Amino acid sequence: MPVWLRRSLIALAVLLGLAMAAAAYLVASFDPNRYKGLLIDWMREHKARTLAIDGPIGLSVFPRLEVTLRDVKLSEHRRPDEFAALQEATLAVQVMPLLKQRLAVDRVSARGVRVNYRRDADGRRNIDDLLSPATDAKDAPAANASSQALAFDISAIEFKDLQATVKDVPLGLDGRFVVKELRTGRLADGAESPIRFVGQAALAQPKLNADVELTGQLKLSLPAGAPASVALRDLALSLRGDGFDVKQLDARLAGTLAYDGPSGALQADKLRLTLSGERLGVALKDSTVALDALRLDPPKRALRLDALDVKLTGRRGEDSVAAQLAWPKLEVTGDTLKGSALKGSASLQGGPAVGKLQMDFESQAPSGRFERIHVPGLRLAVQGSGAGRSVNGEVRGDLTLAPQPLAAALDALQLKLAFTDPALPPVNLALQGQAQAGAQDASWRFDGAINDQKFTAGGRADLSKPVPYVDAQARFAALDLTRFVAPSTGPKPPPAGAKPGADSPVDLGGLKALDGRFSFRAGTLVYPPYRVADAALEATLAGGVLRVSDLSGRAWGGRFSAQATAQAAADPAAQRIGLKLDATDVDIAALLTDVAQFRKLEGKGRVTADVTTQGASVQRLKQALDGKAAFQLRDGAVRGINLAKTLRQWRSAVTLNKDAVQASSAEEKTDFSEISASFDIADGVARSKDLSGKSPFLRVGGEGLVDIGRGRVDYLAKATVTGTAEGQGGADLALLKGVTVPVQLVGPFEAVDYKVQWSAVSADLLSGAARGALGDRAKGALGGLLGGSAAPAAAASGASAPSVKEQAKDKAKEKAKDELKKLFGR
Repeated sequence: MPVWLRRSLIALAVLLGLAMAAAAYLVASFDPNRYKGLLIDWMREHKARTLAIDGPIGLSVFPRLEVTLRDVKLSEHRRPDEFAALQEATLAVQVMPLLKQRLAVDRVSARGVRVNYRRDADGRRNIDDLLSPATDAKDAPAANASSQALAFDISAIEFKDLQATVKDVPLGLDGRFVVKELRTGRLADGAESPIRFVGQAALAQPKLNADVELTGQLKLSLPAGAPASVALRDLALSLRGDGFDVKQLDARLAGTLAYDGPSGALQADKLRLTLSGERLGVALKDSTVALDALRLDPPKRALRLDALDVKLTGRRGEDSVAAQLAWPKLEVTGDTLKGSALKGSASLQGGPAVGKLQMDFESQAPSGRFERIHVPGLRLAVQGSGAGRSVNGEVRGDLTLAPQPLAAALDALQLKLAFTDPALPPVNLALQGQAQAGAQDASWRFDGAINDQKFTAGGRADLSKPVPYVDAQARFAALDLTRFVAPSTGPKPPPAGAKPGADSPVDLGGLKALDGRFSFRAGTLVYPPYRVADAALEATLAGGVLRVSDLSGRAWGGRFSAQATAQAAADPAAQRIGLKLDATDVDIAALLTDVAQFRKLEGKGRVTADVTTQGASVQRLKQALDGKAAFQLRDGAVRGINLAKTLRQWRSAVTLNKDAVQASSAEEKTDFSEISASFDIADGVARSKDLSGKSPFLRVGGEGLVDIGRGRVDYLAKATVTGTAEGQGGADLALLKGVTVPVQLVGPFEAVDYKVQWSAVSADLLSGAARGALGDRAKGALGGLLGGSAAPAAAASGASAPSVKEQAKDKAKEKAKDELKKLFGR
């Protein structure tokens, strides 16, 4: 070796040694923790967030660049609330690939991560400021060019104990996601890697509380400047818990899935879904959906489906249910379509009380093109019988499917259904129309007849929101419910096993399941005992609050108009109901009999009410009733007592000087030309102070209460005799003119007793007779004094005459006795 070469190599080795020694010194002496303050200040100045790094920062440079952070917290933008926190995170990057513009991540690991993510109704996210570039605009192109040039290569990912609290209003997500474990092998463009994910979802909206586990072989395609593509081979996905309105959900998916980002194409092979769970009282067990192949390529207008096979089995109580669908083949390329007909069935098999229900459906071979797949001649036949009941019918129509976006339409729909039940009149339903449904909305329009009663119905539904919105209308020329339902026979008996006097729960929670607007019209609506002409209903439902803006019609000989509200609550005890009623020129006896089975009042006139209440049961709703009510009637009557007949017996009753209790009698009544009263209602008790009734021989006032919660009356009516018209008491009542007869109404609604307070009448009569006698005697004495005839006569007799005052008292006593004898016929 030449000397110059040997000396050069020695010099180079010395230089390399010095460089390595300098690098080692720099690494050993470099303390990244000195830069904590710079990081905290940068985050505060550029992102308006508070960063706290309570643990040490670890850094190594060779053979890889590795940074470790511990005990880090980050606040919300311009707020002290916590946005994210982590116990430990490590990022290791290979140094040499960075010199070649390649990002080769050796390892990414994290544990104890907590993140709060929010997106409001306007799409604003609490991470928007973090995603916005912090560099100046002039530096942005260079930064973008650099990031695009970097290649992506991660040797492994390992996450443990990650939690994300999410509230995304546009997506309707509200709850918490937990990543218990996430492990992958190498993630790089075109590389296949094993993946394992174990997590949990605890969502309030949509309701989901389930464990999730996924394993498989993951392959990523990461082209520069284009969306990524993902493929999962040997996929095994399981979901166990409660969610999607399914209890004890156990769903397992196996097969191969692939999504091509640039084209949006979807591919599935040997896909099999096994499902168990309970919904709407039906418990499915090991039901399956199998698919040999699925290809959906919208840019190429291509769709292929091979061997779709659906089998559902389960139970509904003691009954077994089953359904199956087979679609062997469907292949669409542009305007060319080839495929086989649909075929399937569903059945319900129960005991003698349920019987059997069988449904079979089929179609003709499909036609059409990629945008509209036409399945003509769809026919569903229904046949069932059991316990004397039977149902027979069929549905026909033409089905149209749109793959992109997914939608379905049923045109030329024709339905015919006949139903019989020993306890009901036969029901025959026929309708024709159309319906459409997509992932975001649905609509329908029908014309039909039920037992020859024609109607039209239509509406639409917005399914894009967490709570579906429905706008529905129905119109009947005439609707007689007695023609297809059992007529009402009064209050229903309590359920078997219920205790006497047991309360009935009221749950308005179902109002939260739907929002919408509803309209109903009927020329005549009959459901005994109700019969309404020009019936109209307009209502809206939003956020668990039902508002009936118009409930009106002609009934009970007059017309009524009402508005109502019903509000659900998380606590059933807090749910509220309100009603405003204005009924004019109505027959009060018919109204009260139909609505409340109350038969104590007659007449025609106006009834108003404005009441609210709250509670979780019928009894509690009665006890919490508040508001006002009133009635003004003409040509009316109060049933239960005949005051004219009762007052004709006043002589014997007053002689006994004892109050008499008279039981209510359905045959007795007291007629009035006018009667009115108003009520203030609080805590289920209606109090009235202004009862006013008029008849040819009586005036009635009074006050008292009606305890709606307990179903009792305690009311004092004061009847004053004003006349003795023929047939209303006769001459016998002449001596009672001006006398007030108190009548106490006491007892339960169904058996009110009338207590006539004759003791008060006796005192009134005695007082009135005494006053009359004293008045007559006083007038005579006064006349004598003024005329001068009494004093001279006394002087002429020579006797010692009593004073005028003493004479008046004696005469008054005698007069009172005579008057009372006349009153009692002695």
